[in-house]
Amino acid sequence: MTTKLITKTLIKSCIDCLRRLYLELNSPELKVQGEDSFMSHLVSEGYKFEDIVRSLFPSAKTQKTFSNNSVLARTDILTDEELIEVKSSTSIREDDILDISIQAQLLRELDKDPGKYKLAFVNNDYTLATTLNPKKLIKAEDVTDRVNEALPEVAVLFEKARKTAAAKRSPKKEIGRHCLSCPFINSCSPDLLDYSIFNLRRGGKKIDELLEAGIYYLKDIPPFTKLSAYQQLQVEAERTGDDIVDKKKIIAALKTLRYPIWYLDFEAAPILIPRYKGCSPYEQITFQVSVHIQESPEAELKHIEFLHDKDSDPRYDLALFLNKNIGEQGSVVVYHASYEKGRLQELAKKYPKFAYKMESIIDRLWDLETIFTKGYYLSSKFGGSTSIKKVLPVMVPKLSYKDLNISNGADAFISYLQMIDDKTTSRKKREIYDSLLQYCGMDTYAMYAIVEALREVCHD
Repeated sequence: MTTKLITKTLIKSCIDCLRRLYLELNSPELKVQGEDSFMSHLVSEGYKFEDIVRSLFPSAKTQKTFSNNSVLARTDILTDEELIEVKSSTSIREDDILDISIQAQLLRELDKDPGKYKLAFVNNDYTLATTLNPKKLIKAEDVTDRVNEALPEVAVLFEKARKTAAAKRSPKKEIGRHCLSCPFINSCSPDLLDYSIFNLRRGGKKIDELLEAGIYYLKDIPPFTKLSAYQQLQVEAERTGDDIVDKKKIIAALKTLRYPIWYLDFEAAPILIPRYKGCSPYEQITFQVSVHIQESPEAELKHIEFLHDKDSDPRYDLALFLNKNIGEQGSVVVYHASYEKGRLQELAKKYPKFAYKMESIIDRLWDLETIFTKGYYLSSKFGGSTSIKKVLPVMVPKLSYKDLNISNGADAFISYLQMIDDKTTSRKKREIYDSLLQYCGMDTYAMYAIVEALREVCHD
C-alpha cells in the first residue's frame, strides 16, 4: 500500500477545509488547476532569491527533507543551531510563521529541534550600486518566540491532517472564501462557480456573514442586509436581470473630458532581484507605453507607442518618449489611475528634467474605471469586477483579449523578461515584441471603444 504523504501545503489546507486534504490524497484526478504564469514566475524568482541566501551559508544543510508518520517537510537552510526559512516577500506575514512552525513541529517530533528559528526575506530598502550585495539584499529576523507560541495549534493541525489522511470517507465540505481558489471546486461545489455571493465586490467579512446565515446567491440576500452602495446595485442587477445604467452621471462624467484625448497605458515589470544601477527589489521597471490620440470628436484615431527591447533600464527612453509626444492640453484617459500615476511619479522623481511633463500628465489623468467602480454602469456579467478585461466584452462584444498571445499584465512583464534574455532566440524575441505591442495597444484602444460605447448608451 502506498504511503499517503502529507505536505506542508496540505497541512495548511486543514485550517479551512479537511475535504481538500482528503481529495488531494485520494482523488487527485478531480483536481482542476489552470496554468498560472504569474505564480510560476513568483516561484522561479523565489528560487533565485533562495539561492542567494543559501550562498551565505556554505556549510549548512540545504533543501533537506524530513518525514515522520506520513508528514513531509523540506527545510531551506538548517544548521546545528538554527533553521532558516527563506521568503521572497518584503516583510514577515502570519503565513510565513505558520510555514516555519510546521517545519519546527516535525523536527521536534524527530528530536532534531535546532532551538532557534529565523526568517530571511527581501530588504526592499536595498539599492543596487554596481554589483549585487547579498548581505544587504537580505534581511533576517529571529522568530523563535512566535514559532513556540504557534506550535500548540500546529500540533492540532498535524493531528487533524493525519486523521483525515487515514479516513475511509471524505469529510463534509466546509464552504468559505477559500473555495474559489480550491482546485477541487468543480467537483466539490460547482454551483459556487456561478454568480454568487463570492462575486460581491469587496465582500470580505460580509461574505462570511452570509455564508453563516446559509445564503449563497445574491438574489437570496434579504432586503434588510447591510451592504455597500455598490453591493446593493449588484443585488438589484441580479434580481432584475437588467444592467444598472445611470445616464445622468455617465453624461456628467463624459462632459469633463477635454480634447485632445490621450488614451494611455503602461506596462511595467516588478523585478525582485535588482538588475540595473539604482534599482531596488520589486521596483516597477516601466518598459512600454501605448497611446491612442483623439484630437477632436470627428478626428481619426491616431496611435503611438514605445517598447524597450534590450536588457538595460528602459525608463529614461520611455520618459523621453512621453516628454516629446504627449501634449500640454487634453485629458489623459487611463484605467485604474493609481497605477499610471505611480509610474509617472517614479519617472518624475528619477528624471527631474522630465518632472514638469510627468506632473502635467498626472494633473490631467481621467480614470475611466471610476464610471464602473461608482456603479454608474453595472452589469452582472462583470462578475463583481471592474477590470477592463471584464468590462470590455460586455460594453464592446466584438472586442476581446482572448485571441491575443499576451492577454494580461502579468503575462506581459513575464514575456518582456523573456524577450530581453540573451538565451531567447531572435525569432522568439520578435514574436514576443509583436505580441507586446498588440496587447498594450489593445488596452488603449479598448478604453477608446468603451468611452464610445458609453456615449452610445447615453444617446439612446
